[in-house]
Parts: sequence; C-alpha cells; structure tokens
Amino acid sequence: MSETVPLTVAALTQRISEALGDFGMVAVRGELSLAKVAPSGHFYATLKDADAIISLVMWRSTVVRAGPLPKEGTQVVVRGSLSVYGPRGQYQLTATRIEAVGAGDLAARFNAMKARLLTEGLFDEERKRALPFLPRAVGLATAAGSAALADLLHSIRTRFPDMAIVHAPCLVQGVGAAASIVAALRRLDRHPDVDVIICGRGGGSLEDLWAFNEEVVVRAIVACSVPVISAVGHETDTTLADLAADVRAKTPTAAGELVVPVAADIREQLAQWRAELTTLVDEQLADLRLRLAALARHRALATPRFQVDLRRQWLDEFSGRLTEGINARFTHRRTRLELLAARLPTPAVRVERARDRLAHGGQALARLAGDRLHRLHERLARAAGHLDALSPLAVIARGYSVVRTRDGALVRSLAEAPPGTAILARMPDGWLHAEVTGARRQQLNEPDAEYRV
Repeated sequence: MSETVPLTVAALTQRISEALGDFGMVAVRGELSLAKVAPSGHFYATLKDADAIISLVMWRSTVVRAGPLPKEGTQVVVRGSLSVYGPRGQYQLTATRIEAVGAGDLAARFNAMKARLLTEGLFDEERKRALPFLPRAVGLATAAGSAALADLLHSIRTRFPDMAIVHAPCLVQGVGAAASIVAALRRLDRHPDVDVIICGRGGGSLEDLWAFNEEVVVRAIVACSVPVISAVGHETDTTLADLAADVRAKTPTAAGELVVPVAADIREQLAQWRAELTTLVDEQLADLRLRLAALARHRALATPRFQVDLRRQWLDEFSGRLTEGINARFTHRRTRLELLAARLPTPAVRVERARDRLAHGGQALARLAGDRLHRLHERLARAAGHLDALSPLAVIARGYSVVRTRDGALVRSLAEAPPGTAILARMPDGWLHAEVTGARRQQLNEPDAEYRV
C-alpha cells in the first residue's frame, strides 16, 4: 500500500463539499423542527421524517424575499442545495425556497389530542385550584442533574431557604419518558407533606417536549389531589401538560417564584404585626390599670355599708315603681269595666224591648194568618163552585132526573126498564116511586114531544 499525503480536516471538508455540489438542486420533503430566526437574520431548522434528520439553513438574503416561513411542526418541501458546515463537519441543506404542504405528524397528533381532551373538560378553568400560600413541602418532578432542576432549586431556596423540597427524578425525553413522569407525579401526590407539585423541564423542539403532550401525563396531572404547576420549556413552548395544570409557569425559574413567598417579606410582615399587637396590648393594659385605680378610689368600694344603702335605695325605687304599676293597671281595668257596663242595658229595659218585639211579632203573625185564611176561603169557594157545576143535583135542578130500579141499578135505556118495572126517579127535592106502564122509542132526529099517556 502506497503512502498518501494526509489531508487536513479543512481539505477533506472541501472535497466533500465539492462532491455534494454534484447533486445540484434538490427538493426534500419532511417536517420542520427546531425552527428559529437567528439575530443575524438567518433561518435555522432541522428537516426530519420517521427515519432521518438533516440540518437546514436559509440565508438572510433569501429569508427577506421568502415572506412568512412555515412554523415548527409543519410538513414542508424544501428546495435548495447540499453543502457542508465546516466548523462541525456536518452536511446541511441550504434552502432557497420552503413550501408548506400540510401539518406535520406531531403537530397533527397534538391538535387532535388537544381537541379531544378539551371536549372532556380537562383544560377547563373551573376545575383548576389555587396554589397554597405557604406549602409544607414542594414536590419536583423533573430530570435529575438537569438545568431545570438547578433553576427550580435556586429559585425556591433564594426566596425561602428553609422550604422542604421533595424531588422525584424522572425521564423527560425519549422512550419511557411519559411513564416515568406519571410515576413521579404519583409518588409526589402520595407524599404526606407535599402540598404542591412542579412538573417540568427545559426548552427543546416539539419532539423533545413530546412526553408532556402524552395523554397519560395529562390525565396524571388532572388526577393529582394537590395543585400542579407546569414549567415545560420556555415561554413560547406550549404543551398539553401546560393546559391541564392548575398553573402554568413560563419557565422553571418562574415556577419556583410562584410556589413560595419570599421568607424575608413574611418575617418583616410578622415583625410588623407583632409590634402592632404589642402596642395594642400595652394600650389595653394601661387603660385597664387606670380604670382599676379609679375603682379602687371609689367610695362604693371604701365601705360595705355604702353598698347596702345603695341596694336599699334600689329596692325602695323598685317597690314604688311596682306599686304604681299595679295601681295603674287596676285603674285601667276598672275604667274598662265601667265602660262595658254602660254599654249593657238593664233587665227592665231588656224586658220592655222583648215585649215590644213580641207585640210586633204577634201583629205580624195575625196579619199573616188573616191573609192565609182569606186565600184559603177563596180557594174553597172556587172549588165549591167547580164541584157544584159538576154535581148531578145541578142537572136534576134544571128539569132532568135520574132513574134507578128498586135494587138501585141505574136505568140508562128503555131495555133496562120494561113495562111493569118498579122504578125510582130522583127529583130535586126527593125520590118518586113509579111503575113503567109503557115505552116509546124516539126516532133519530125526531124532536122531543110532549109525553102523553
């Protein structure tokens, strides 16, 4: 093997860059991640799919002409060329154009899960609890040795050095992070002294923070019996854990400032209240001493006889008032009785009034009886007239008679009284005894003729 002259790193990078230039312009599809515009105006991001990731840069001169750039998590098509970033020996895609083609997988999952949990009420403000003013202990669910843990400890201990802190280490990124966060939350929630929990980590890309978007983490935060503060990433980072927590902090440092008050301020307030209380107590004691001294000098306490005489005076006064009250009440009752007696009539007056009412009643009764008797007489007269009009005697009185046989049978036709029959004829003034000697039948339409024997 022939020896070759070693290349410098820069020379090798140069050759790689020249080789990548042979690709020419390329179009690559993927999901934007870690997208940001640097103070220099250059746009930096990574482009990834399920199997690979590549760095992406768009220079400022291109950025100002490109207009609004797609946001992190957006599925895009990047057009540009391949190049090498020498200081890190890393190849990258230099973009000349970035076009959004739809939401990325993680962003789509985030929005879908957010909408579903929102309908369940897991993000409702009504269910969120206020933080305790001074917790017995603060629980921290974050990675061991992380910058977030250091920020939390520094923030809490700066404000309240004696605050008890319980740390439950957990994974905050990668495989198994969601389950680890849930386990840490449950351990802290079972701790008897922990009154509030801070769950969080430092900033990162959407995929770095994805464990805090897992449904199991969201539900574990909601299930905690004590308030939970979410401190995930920076102010611009938003996770589902932030929406589910009782309070969201912009950063882990801000979470430490929210969870505990400043101990020096509390001591100062307590000292002020102690001084005010001492002043009030001293004033009360001084006032009581003055009152006690005045009572000690009072003549009521000088001799017991004064107290006896005083109570005798009270007894006389109460006795006089009682007598006056009884007399006044008796007089009032007597006056009322006299008024009632004056309103009542005497027995003689009542008897006279009863006689008048009886006389008036007798007269009215006599009038009613006379009217009634007159009406009855009139009814009797009408009935007698009607009865008289219907009586057979009235018919007989007009010249007719009623003929009966000796045995009392009524004779209605000639056949019932043949010659030789003894008959009785009823006259207005009695009965006529006769015997039929003959009969003549009257022809139809023949006028009545005088009867001849």
